[in-house]
Amino acid sequence: MGQRGPFSGEDIIRIICQQEATARFISRHLYSFFVADEPPVPEWRHTPPANPEAIDHLSQVYFDSNYDISAMLRALFNSNYFRSQDSRYSKVKSPVELVAGVLRLTGEFDRPRRAIIDRYFQASYMGQFLNNPPSVEGWHQGTDWLDTGTLVERVNFASQQIGDSTKPGIRSMIDRIASIPDDLTSPEKFINACLEEMGVITIQDDTMKVLIEFASQEHDQTTTASINDRQRIAETLQMIASTKEFQRS
Repeated sequence: MGQRGPFSGEDIIRIICQQEATARFISRHLYSFFVADEPPVPEWRHTPPANPEAIDHLSQVYFDSNYDISAMLRALFNSNYFRSQDSRYSKVKSPVELVAGVLRLTGEFDRPRRAIIDRYFQASYMGQFLNNPPSVEGWHQGTDWLDTGTLVERVNFASQQIGDSTKPGIRSMIDRIASIPDDLTSPEKFINACLEEMGVITIQDDTMKVLIEFASQEHDQTTTASINDRQRIAETLQMIASTKEFQRS
């Protein structure tokens, strides 16, 4: 690093902090965690960042603030790239994020209970053993969470939990959807109402087409029975939980 001497531990840390590589390394980690998935760290030497301007911006803040991480976070959260529509749903949920998000929707646990241990194991089946990462590097993020085995576990868990109308959170969601005004009984508006209950998920056109076709199968333009059918609403919520978009945050 261009320096020699009888350095103490603090000196070594200071020298490391002064490096451009350190600024970019920290910036890329922050961007990957808060904005959009980046490739695994071992690939960074050969793969440029998805948003070079964002990394340059954060790196400059790093030096301008005398290596202050809180200043970098403040700059990130106030940036256009953090608030951009392009950044929405650009991260694959980790298993724990997926499980926690589903449990928030189902309302199954209002306090810690022994049964939550089963949900812990669900996350491990998806590839994330809590407090036991594969190495000191931690878990690889992004699409590394997804393979043929873990994806099946993720989809099955989400769809089974969301499709269970006995859970209090799901019952409440169904009640709200079933009580919408009669002028919202078209398949498109029905799907949008379900999506809003699931967290206003941004659905791609091809997925939306499939969902609308599903909602139209038994839709009768002369009656509102289909939208008030609790089982049908539960099945629609379950189908949304099975989409590729539900895997992202």
